[in-house]
Amino acid sequence: MKKCGVCIGVLVLMAMFGFSASLSYAEVPKDILVVGMQAGDVVSLDPAKAYEFASSGAVKQIYDNLVDFKVGDYTEPIPELAESWEIGEDGKTWTFHIRQGVKFASGNPVNADAVVFSLQRVVKLEDTPSWVLTQWGITPDSITKIDDYTVQVVLDQKYAPGMFLSCLAYTVGSIVDPAVVMEHEQDGDMGKAWMSDHSAGSGPFILEQWNRNESIILKANENYWKGTPPFKRVIIRDINEPTNQMILLEKGDLDIAWDLLPDQIKKLRDNPDIGIYETSTLYTRYIGMNVGYEPLSKSEVRKAIRYAIDYDSIVDDIFQGAAIKTQTFIPKGMFGYNPAMPYNLDLEKAKKLLADAGYPDGFEVDLTCYPEPPAPDIAVKIQSDLAKIGIKVNVVQMVSAQLYEKYRAQQLQLVLAQWGADYWDPDANAKPFAHSTTAGPEAPIKQLAWRNKYANVETSKLVDQAAQELDKDKRAELYEQITNMILEDGPFAILLFPLKQYGVRSTVKNFIAPPSFSDYDFFTLSKE
Repeated sequence: MKKCGVCIGVLVLMAMFGFSASLSYAEVPKDILVVGMQAGDVVSLDPAKAYEFASSGAVKQIYDNLVDFKVGDYTEPIPELAESWEIGEDGKTWTFHIRQGVKFASGNPVNADAVVFSLQRVVKLEDTPSWVLTQWGITPDSITKIDDYTVQVVLDQKYAPGMFLSCLAYTVGSIVDPAVVMEHEQDGDMGKAWMSDHSAGSGPFILEQWNRNESIILKANENYWKGTPPFKRVIIRDINEPTNQMILLEKGDLDIAWDLLPDQIKKLRDNPDIGIYETSTLYTRYIGMNVGYEPLSKSEVRKAIRYAIDYDSIVDDIFQGAAIKTQTFIPKGMFGYNPAMPYNLDLEKAKKLLADAGYPDGFEVDLTCYPEPPAPDIAVKIQSDLAKIGIKVNVVQMVSAQLYEKYRAQQLQLVLAQWGADYWDPDANAKPFAHSTTAGPEAPIKQLAWRNKYANVETSKLVDQAAQELDKDKRAELYEQITNMILEDGPFAILLFPLKQYGVRSTVKNFIAPPSFSDYDFFTLSKE
């Protein structure tokens, strides 16, 4: 009988770990967790370089940060290696007190020297994700050791605590073992080449092997400070096709299928051996409206478009229920979320708004989208919806690279796009959606509002104010004000946030659906 490539890979892994080839993979002991996911985007497993979906998630299993988020609650950072911290009177000097007694997998102590080295290393290497730290004005000189378990970080100005702490919880905030890293330095690279496929962390797992385009194999860190990891090994199988993930999950060859689509989720719901878990994501689908295109310059026209869209049909029919209808730009589950949804399908109101704006007979406009599903289906639905109020929509499909090049150059009229926050703070969405003091080339923040030639001095000031507000309640009020203003006047029709859905074998316990792999910790699981 011919064996598939995935099955052959499974047999190879079984042989590596000493299991008999006569066993089915479903009989692998409960102290091994097998996860199927699309892991082909991994470039490096060095936390100073890792920036892709799967690499960030793998790094999460290997390293600890000063702070973290509790799985399922991303509104407030919690202590991890830093057991406490305080902000100086100037609002920009942060002092972190490091938890004592923690060791790296090597047995070396986690201390202030390790924290200073790790953060300075990110800044010095200047790799892709380094901006997450350097955006705060952090330089190597602004990270200093006060004593063996105290570190001071000075920012360029005061910022809301949640913003900075959210970034420290991201991949680049991982604390690495200086002795191990520098032992493998080559030509002044601070261990970067070696760290690509080796590890030097204090997290629950150690990188045992990365087989490119096949698997990432993690083994338990016996020195882990929170206790013995629940699995001797975690095997992350690189399985690009969601259908193959579903088949292997049904057979018991996978414990978790990470990338299932709504069609597959429906097929699995009646399987008593599989649980379905879902959660909102950080990625919003929206329509951008370029106010430089004359009809879209009028607020009444933009409102008419929002009232003409059948949001429920997009969620129920195109996404098959695997999405949350949302009309504001901060995702549900993040601090600052605004549940306001004033726009429901109302064609008469939409027609009146068009007439009030001087377009009683509608107008013609191009809607650009990329060809990957479900974008074309959404675009055709928008085309149909707007036709009912007299707006003729020409759907233009364009590969993503070309689409975003034109979008960033303000050259699209209507665009169907998506946006994902880089970290768990509302500022990550407020700046792109609501900060633009000018639509011209001198605009300080050239993100989504700017791409649609939308300038709003008032919301821009409020975004800056919210970024520096230290009082959490006052900050929440500012984001409610900002999101309401963009909801009323902005250049967007926000459609939804897709759900992330997982298939999990019933033998896996304590699974909580994460918005992304980089937000998850396999240490919290167990397996019967």
